[in-house]
Amino acid sequence: MPLCLKASSTLAIVIATMAMPAVAQTQVSLYGLLDVSAERISGDGFSLSRVSSSNLSTSRLGLRADEDLGGGLKVRATLETAVAADTGANSGGNSRFFDRHAHVALIGSWGELRLGRTDTPLGLAADMAGTQAFDDLTIVGARGATRYRRTDNSITYLLPTVITGLSGQVQYSLGSSGFGGSGLSDNRVTGDEATGGKTWGFNLVYAAGPFQAGLGYLKARDENIAVAGDQGANATMVLASYDFGPVKITAYANDETNTSVISGADHLRTLGAKLAVPVGQDLLLTAGASRTRGTTDARGDEDRVTIFSLKGVYTLSRRTSLYGWLVSVDNEDAANKGVIAPGAGQSGRGLAFGVRHLF
Repeated sequence: MPLCLKASSTLAIVIATMAMPAVAQTQVSLYGLLDVSAERISGDGFSLSRVSSSNLSTSRLGLRADEDLGGGLKVRATLETAVAADTGANSGGNSRFFDRHAHVALIGSWGELRLGRTDTPLGLAADMAGTQAFDDLTIVGARGATRYRRTDNSITYLLPTVITGLSGQVQYSLGSSGFGGSGLSDNRVTGDEATGGKTWGFNLVYAAGPFQAGLGYLKARDENIAVAGDQGANATMVLASYDFGPVKITAYANDETNTSVISGADHLRTLGAKLAVPVGQDLLLTAGASRTRGTTDARGDEDRVTIFSLKGVYTLSRRTSLYGWLVSVDNEDAANKGVIAPGAGQSGRGLAFGVRHLF
C-alpha cells in the first residue's frame, strides 16, 4: 500500500475513534458480611440454645455499581440483602429479597440524591447506639431499630460537606416499610392524596476529634389505616459520645409518641449509656445500661424495662473479629420485653459467642 494511502487510512481511523461517543466505565463490586454465633437465651421458665445470625452485625450480601459521568457527577446503584448465616436463607421476609437496600443515587459536589429503598434518618441515628438483636433499642421495639430502620419508596437527599465534621440527610417516603396496614391500600385520604404509610425525617451528625453527636427525627402519617382516627407518630433519637482515650462514654435518648398501634403504649421513652474500654490493641469491652418506660399503657412504674449488657470484640484481622455478648433484661409487672418476648413481669438473659467476617 502506498505510504500516502496508509497514512490516510490511519488518520481516518483516528478521526472515527475520536468521533465515537465516550462510554464511561462501570465498576461493579460484590461485597458482604457473615456474622454467626452460638447463643443461649433463658428466663423465668424458659430456655433456648441455638446457632444464630447477625448478633454483632447484620449478615448481608450486596452489589454496587459505580459509573463516572464526568463533570464531577457519578451514578451509583446498590442492591443489598440480609442473609441468615445460620441457615443460608434470606432473612428479610415478606417476599422481599433486597430488604436492606435497593436504590439508585446521583452523586456530585452538591450532595447525593437517592431514589428507592434505603436507610431512614432515624434508623441511622439509632444505629449509632446499636440496633442488633441484643441491643436495648431493638429489645424494647424502638422505631429506628425495628420498623423504621429502613424504608421503601423514598426520596433521600444527603447533604454535601459544607462544615467540616457535619453531615446530614432529609427524606420523604411515599409508602414506608413501617406502614401498619396490609399492603398499601389506603382507606383514609385527603382530597385525592392517600396519606397512609407516608413518612418524612431528617438527621444531623457532627464529629470533631473525640466528640460526636447525632440527632434523628421521623414523622409517620396514618401509621395504621385499620384503626380509626389519626394514627400519626413521631420519633426522636439524640446521642452524644466523647472518647477520652482510656474510655469512651456514649449517652443516648429515644422518645416516641402515639405508639399504640405498635406496642400498645402512647409514649415510649428510653435513656441509655455505654462505656467502651480498649484493652490492648485488639480487644474492646463495652458495658451498657438503659431504662425504658411506656412499653404498655400501664401507668406508674409497672411498664419499665431495665437492660444491662456486656460485650467484648476481639479483632483478629482487618476483616475478622471474635465476640462475646451478655445481656440481661428486667421487666416490671406490666412489661414483657426480651430477645425472645417473655411473659409480663418476667426477666430474661441472652449469651452469645460468635465470629464476624467481612469480604
